Amino acid sequence: MNSNIKSFASVLIILVFTLMGIASTEEEDEIEKDIVNTTPDFELSASKLSSDYQDNEIAADEKYKHKIILVTGYIDDIGKDIMDSIYVTLSDGKEYSFSGVQCFFSDSQTSAAAKLKKGQKVSIKGKCDGLMMNVLLRGCTLQ
Repeated sequence: MNSNIKSFASVLIILVFTLMGIASTEEEDEIEKDIVNTTPDFELSASKLSSDYQDNEIAADEKYKHKIILVTGYIDDIGKDIMDSIYVTLSDGKEYSFSGVQCFFSDSQTSAAAKLKKGQKVSIKGKCDGLMMNVLLRGCTLQ
């Protein structure tokens, strides 16, 4: 009986992560469609956005959260997260930082993301989702 419960729990966990992955991809698509033709509320460097959040997360949320931001920085990392969502992490390019700006892209941006290189300077537009280790931008497009 114990192994049945473990098997059920394993299947349930896999199902939950699969559904979260699908929801995450759909969310990125929706945000991208909403903001692709919108003028950014703010244009700033990745280091400025990150330092504003490190200095005072509450004040930064008041200023940036749910706003459209055009951020410029150097690529630290390019990959997929646990939900298979494409992301690029940006910093000031001087040294690796544990807190930067993490930009999430919909699947429609796969070919554009595949051409990127670490260390490359880029500008990315996305909707700010606040701080969760990194400052998160969603529905991103390369500019």
